[in-house]
Amino acid sequence: MSVPHNQPRRIRWLLLAALFAVTAPVTAGDDHDHGHDHGHRQHDAHVHGVAALNVAVDADTLLVELDTPAANVVGFEHPPRNDAERAAIAEARETMADGAALFVPNSGAECVQMSHKVSLDLGSPGDHAHTDGEIHADAHGEWAFTCAKPASLSQLDVQLFEIFPGKEKLRVQLITPSGQRGAELTPDSHKLDL
Repeated sequence: MSVPHNQPRRIRWLLLAALFAVTAPVTAGDDHDHGHDHGHRQHDAHVHGVAALNVAVDADTLLVELDTPAANVVGFEHPPRNDAERAAIAEARETMADGAALFVPNSGAECVQMSHKVSLDLGSPGDHAHTDGEIHADAHGEWAFTCAKPASLSQLDVQLFEIFPGKEKLRVQLITPSGQRGAELTPDSHKLDL
């Protein structure tokens, strides 16, 4: 019966998402706005080449959440203008669905991807344009893994840099039973100790 099993997992996702939102650090992009409200969502973390990664370990569950500018995934942020750009978006969605290829827990933990949720919508012409003419589109993904040997879960090899080479840095928030901490991953240092 999957309903009783999935319901607690959904509640965990919601609680962890709320915790990540409350504990997320203020990012370095804040000073560009100088306190002006332009009537649109602030994109403080919207820096091309940089993404936010939340990782949580809860009992036998490994949860991963990614927020990144769409340019880091498909190379552009405007609505698709031709078949090649539409194909790039479709391919990126398919690639993002395979969390087991993007996030590789150490083999001893025997983790298997159980679910995923991917959002990559660049809209249609006229969407995302702000008063300053900038276009901001984001990609978001959530993946849940269950681990047969959670006590052995010690590392997560993040393959995003290899699969989506537009990334230069991942700002990580990690929550485990032993506490919370931040980390930074790069193409040269892409393994996260859990």
